[in-house]
Amino acid sequence: MWKLDLLTACAVAAACTLPAQNTPRPADLRGTWELVSSKDLKIGTVTPAQRTEWIQFTRTHFSVTAMSAGRKSVPPAQYDSLSPEERIKVDYSRVFDEKGNQVFAARAGTWRLVGNELHQTASMAIYAPLIGVDRSAKITKLSKTTLVVAGASLGSPDVITELTYRRID
Repeated sequence: MWKLDLLTACAVAAACTLPAQNTPRPADLRGTWELVSSKDLKIGTVTPAQRTEWIQFTRTHFSVTAMSAGRKSVPPAQYDSLSPEERIKVDYSRVFDEKGNQVFAARAGTWRLVGNELHQTASMAIYAPLIGVDRSAKITKLSKTTLVVAGASLGSPDVITELTYRRID
């Protein structure tokens, strides 16, 4: 299955750079951010984002949408002519590739801050095991244009990943 790095849910916006001793304000978290890169903190490898991934924060809610390049598309007229069984296969291919890797992801729910820890609880998600889980990550850098968060990966809780985002709105 596509490697879901759920720390994506930890993107945050801010009006100014926050010194280490300060904590972000909820108002600073509103906006839309795009994933730029991830870094495995154990081995130091930095990987550019392999997909387009955005996270948006409102006053109380967040949403994440991610899509890999090369996601298959079927024109509406062709889709309409398919049998119900063929439509199921096409619908599946919009989310997973032929190897079972996830090529589209979405989740949304509520968020809150506890110090520098961003907590998110998904109330809906394509990856259903996320629903109802309180996930958190530490905000390590926050500026007008950059957000960096660190936390455990979903599939490998012993792997700590640092995610870097850029503000897009």
